[in-house]
Amino acid sequence: MKDQIGYKALVYFKDHRFLLLLIFLVAGIAIPAFLQDKGVRNLVATIIFSLAILSGLYAFAENTRFLRTGAVFFILAIIVAWISFFRTGDGFFEITQSAFFVIVFITLLIKTLISINKADEADLNVIFGSLVGYMLMGYLGGFSAIGISAGYPDSFNVSAPLSTMEGIYYSFVTMTTLGYGDIIPIGHQARSLSILLSIIGPMYIAILIAMLVGKYASRKSGD
Repeated sequence: MKDQIGYKALVYFKDHRFLLLLIFLVAGIAIPAFLQDKGVRNLVATIIFSLAILSGLYAFAENTRFLRTGAVFFILAIIVAWISFFRTGDGFFEITQSAFFVIVFITLLIKTLISINKADEADLNVIFGSLVGYMLMGYLGGFSAIGISAGYPDSFNVSAPLSTMEGIYYSFVTMTTLGYGDIIPIGHQARSLSILLSIIGPMYIAILIAMLVGKYASRKSGD
């Protein structure tokens, strides 16, 4: 019985490759937030981000060319993340980790958008992929903000460089145009990032809805 359940789960995740990535991206926001100890929180966040990167590789594992070229860089990003964890407060590794994560998330975002665009219909996997795309943009903006904060200490109205949770929080708050005002961009680099996030966030939703409606309509007309 357990073997059958495990087999069905493997088949389901194979048919819905974006789901695993979506789970880890959501977990990266939800789980560390409830951990009080900073060391434990950073450890759990690093584990989740590592699994998210690996699940990103899995999502496009059928593309052997991408797997060959991307695997080395993605694994390198995980290694840098763990070095940054063990050397907390090292500005160089914080910037390096942010740079690697930004490249990884840009790559996954582009591959996700291409996959969604090529899909013949708006099935469940496309829905998962659409959610993944939005989450990836939030993470992309978050680690960009973290890198800017580490490289330009006076970019935000905070006494220390943005933490991972602060950067991701700031990114999603800006993308959704909530703008609570608790983290304010002061430097030119931070303000430029804020402008881009506030434009890209609503634009993604508008374009995505139009794309999904178009695919749904074409499916209906073909029935």
